Amino acid sequence: MKSKQVLGKGLGALLPGALEEEPKVKLDDEQKTGIISKIPVDKIDPNPFQPRIEFDLQSLNELAQSIKQNGVIQPITVHRKGNDRFELISGERRLRASIIAGIDLIPAYIIEVHSKEELIELSLIENIQRETLNPIEIALGFKRLMDECNLTLEEISKKTGKDKSTISNFVRLLKLPDVIQKSIIKNEITPGHARALINIENVDEQLALWKKIISEKYSVREVEKLARQKKKQNKQSPSVSLKNDPNIESIVSDLRIKFGTNVKLLLKSDGSGEFQIQFYSRDEMERILDILNNAQNNTVN
Repeated sequence: MKSKQVLGKGLGALLPGALEEEPKVKLDDEQKTGIISKIPVDKIDPNPFQPRIEFDLQSLNELAQSIKQNGVIQPITVHRKGNDRFELISGERRLRASIIAGIDLIPAYIIEVHSKEELIELSLIENIQRETLNPIEIALGFKRLMDECNLTLEEISKKTGKDKSTISNFVRLLKLPDVIQKSIIKNEITPGHARALINIENVDEQLALWKKIISEKYSVREVEKLARQKKKQNKQSPSVSLKNDPNIESIVSDLRIKFGTNVKLLLKSDGSGEFQIQFYSRDEMERILDILNNAQNNTVN
């Protein structure tokens, strides 16, 4: 008879405390650190050093639906900011999705943070280790660890478990023009493509090859081969400095005014060379062609 009563009471009777609700933070009491508690989402301030740049709305909505069904499975990490406030260290996607889902309380791991540098370090390292960032966000994270936390490659390697060469390769991505960095974030090109582009010193040549990668669907190996060829050509055909030749500078300046765009003169050591007239849209290309055609017609007449 007694056993039936126990079974009738379910899991809570068999395992006392198994179904107890997680403790909630009493905001008016001194809260210990190193524990997991449920805290109100409206008492959590955003992380000013959040390394994530991109937050996909569709992905957030999908996570919010999952949280509605299953709750927040992995706690976020926070530190106490004041008597009744907390500041986020990691888990902003989970926090945002919980707010979308209408959740009032979220499980949080509360830790101590003693300085701004430590907050930056914890935020970046946690996200980098979880591999939830895109390559440019990771690169910016490593750069901040170097610049703002004064960490060496060796120290970052030990803290993140990443090889020093891997860290260097990520940071090198930041040398590329913004438009190419955004292309990496959008997954239009891979970090492998980007690293090959870094080997091309001329920005205009980088951008030209980047456009071909997207339009022609070049593989990483094809881009590496083209980059090597371009580098070899530039070494074989050194350009002559025009800074000390005012006559040539004047010609280039006149052409820029005539075409209303940037014009470059590449002069080789043997006296040969080429003019480059840059355009940035189809309409601009057609405008420049009209100028050239009119100039040719006037010459014939």
